[in-house]
Amino acid sequence: MKQCLILLTCLFTVSALLDAQEIECKVSINVEPLNAQAKENLADFLEQVERYINSHRWLDEDLGGEKIRTSISINFQASPRDNHYIAQVFIGSSRPIYKADRSTAVARIKDDSWEFDYVRFQSLSHNEYRFDPLLSFIDFYMYLIIGYDFDTYKANDGTPYFQKALEIVNRARGAAGAGRGWEINPQSNYTRAQLVDELLNPKFRDLRDALYTYHYNGLDLLYKNPSKARKNILAALEKVGKLQNKINQPSLAIRLFFETKHLEIADTFRNDPDQTVYARLAKIDPSHQATYKEYSQKNR
Repeated sequence: MKQCLILLTCLFTVSALLDAQEIECKVSINVEPLNAQAKENLADFLEQVERYINSHRWLDEDLGGEKIRTSISINFQASPRDNHYIAQVFIGSSRPIYKADRSTAVARIKDDSWEFDYVRFQSLSHNEYRFDPLLSFIDFYMYLIIGYDFDTYKANDGTPYFQKALEIVNRARGAAGAGRGWEINPQSNYTRAQLVDELLNPKFRDLRDALYTYHYNGLDLLYKNPSKARKNILAALEKVGKLQNKINQPSLAIRLFFETKHLEIADTFRNDPDQTVYARLAKIDPSHQATYKEYSQKNR
């Protein structure tokens, strides 16, 4: 009887953990550049990080069993001292397209500035109020990913999670050993602080409105009304283009949007009756005009 009770308790615990998961994250690591000792110290790192992300309850909302699909690829670059690591990280997320057999990439971010300490078998526990170079980095991106995901289903619905990411940025600024990437640096190609600052800045409201229109009134409508869906997507893209012209300065959030979406955008208009649309797309997103030109010629 006692063994049965223990078994039932374990099953309920596992079930509760599964129900708590709003994020399903796959983590991969590359440790090739490191020496043998540094590699050995990371023997349980991947498992620990996946468990930390996938077992924590990040949301107050109930997603009804849906998971936010996320991937993190960590390329270790150096270990300049014992237990200290420098890594380049790629973070990606996706969400399903309504009544389609495919998903759409929502965010794709490369971060070159992660430094942290890690000791094998150390406990990884979530703490909202303490800055930690290892865990706060992960927390920042989980909240960022959730914010992006929510914005695609309801306009500006991701704000509370972007604000949580901003709180981590603010804690980092006053923390010893926080490392690079937490400050707004005009000379840098990418910083966490700059990205979340733009996402919460009212002057970038049109970008976040466009995220919603592009996904919910665009991609999710393709199954029912492809023509209207493409018109909505084009309207969303033109709104982003006008915003870029209005602010008249480089925007990290806009650049990341088009880096994530340009191939999907080009493919979405593949069957559009008006193939001059590719010239409009190239004007909106000149950084990827070669892609739009390629698709316009491919469809002739």
